[in-house]
Amino acid sequence: MAGFSDILDACDEAGEYAARLGIGLLHADDRALDGRKVHIGGEPKLNFSSCSYLGLELDPRLIEASVEATRRYGTQFSVSRAFLSAPPYAELEERLSELTGGPTIVTPTTSMASLSALTSLVGEGDAVLLDHQVHMTVQLVVPLLQRLGVPVEFVRHGRLDRLEDRIKVLRERHSKIWFLLDGVYSMHGDLAPMPGLAWLLSRYEQLHLYIDDAHATGWMGTHGRGHALEHLPDRERAIVALSLNKSFASGGGALVLPDEATRRRVRNTAGPLLFGGPVQPPMLGAALASARLHLSPELPKLQAELRQRIEHANARAHELDLPLLHRQAIVPIRFIGLGPQRASMAMAQHLLERGLLGSCALFPAVPGHQTGMRLSFTRHHRLDDIDRVLGAIAEYLPEALAQAGVSRDGLDDAFDLPSRARGRSSRSDPAPAPGEPRLRVQHDTTIDAVDAD
Repeated sequence: MAGFSDILDACDEAGEYAARLGIGLLHADDRALDGRKVHIGGEPKLNFSSCSYLGLELDPRLIEASVEATRRYGTQFSVSRAFLSAPPYAELEERLSELTGGPTIVTPTTSMASLSALTSLVGEGDAVLLDHQVHMTVQLVVPLLQRLGVPVEFVRHGRLDRLEDRIKVLRERHSKIWFLLDGVYSMHGDLAPMPGLAWLLSRYEQLHLYIDDAHATGWMGTHGRGHALEHLPDRERAIVALSLNKSFASGGGALVLPDEATRRRVRNTAGPLLFGGPVQPPMLGAALASARLHLSPELPKLQAELRQRIEHANARAHELDLPLLHRQAIVPIRFIGLGPQRASMAMAQHLLERGLLGSCALFPAVPGHQTGMRLSFTRHHRLDDIDRVLGAIAEYLPEALAQAGVSRDGLDDAFDLPSRARGRSSRSDPAPAPGEPRLRVQHDTTIDAVDAD
């Protein structure tokens, strides 16, 4: 596995390259925002990169609540929570506990939630397993845990069979085995397999879950409590981190703990939470207004409006035969696989030229041969906006693949996509006969013998 400095170097190079091409590290012009468009370089762009899925950032109630909190408490309340919390904190945590059905702590960010919970609750005698695609902000806690002597291993994404294999081995030496994962994965938009995880919890008493559910908060679940809390029947050994940013349209994060004793331990012992900067009054006010909205009968209507847009996008992508990952998932994050980086960069430039802004997903955020365009759909979008961006991708897809020197068969193969509408297998090789193994073993002793493609 690459060293941390190597990962940073790769991020630096990717960022600079994207900036030079004009497809990343962009700045929005100083223009009023309507949630649907941004201006870049004086030109309007339909924005498909926002994570404000319910479109609440322009809701007058949230705006007025943030203004009122600023009038009452000022622009900041610059006191560590180890000594004193700003006035709105108590009511906000009470409302969030009602919303989630569990004891809750508000944190400055979801990243700070992970840092606070894991450093407080994972002990020297524990073991930690991580889904290979768990969010980078969760992975950043790993070096701190390793300094305590905690063994840390990655498990292949979504493979509960491999997770169970490791649990069987580790339970002989560790009283607690923590599995760290996302509820909704932020790049491909796939969902954590909650029924399988619930079964593992019931079977292995050593297993504990830490779930970053930032991208499911608000738009999904009863009162917007997200994917994990909606589908976990037993939370006794599960901790869930939520985002008050993104769909919740305010600022900060939240930890939902299994009981008051665990809440007290994190509240009293988490150094980053105690001594880091607090959520400031304007965002506390907005979060309170958002929490009240999420507890109201209005939320299901807003969630249904977003769902309509997601289902429309999925259906249109199918009609256009686009390489959409997890094509049946009802998630506002939609990932169009394009393969090599050159294809994705060409597509991103093509879309920008046509007034369409998506997120170009490049290495090291994704593997170098599995890059693509990440689109986020919100309630701000009209159905014809969705048709426009997907149509533009379909129109340019052959050219983008040609520039990267990859065929559609090769692209489907890289992402292990299912058979397409034309009736052929997604694989370039012929389908095996019944009973014939689908895998081939190739043994080489030099990289020169491996086809470069």
